[in-house]
Amino acid sequence: MEQIVFIIAMISLGSALVLFIGSILNYGLQGIRRFSKWLTVLFLVYVVTYAIYLSFQFV
Repeated sequence: MEQIVFIIAMISLGSALVLFIGSILNYGLQGIRRFSKWLTVLFLVYVVTYAIYLSFQFV
């Protein structure tokens, strides 16, 4: 279970980073505003799933 949560966390972090870098390279700083909802959702998914993963480590 904890490996699945960790994989989801890393995929969401990687997706957020790829979207962030790609939007800057393609659209400049206005690209961040264009994809801000997606970036926020992906980063929040990362934070929540990584917190769940860390909670499994202390159980």
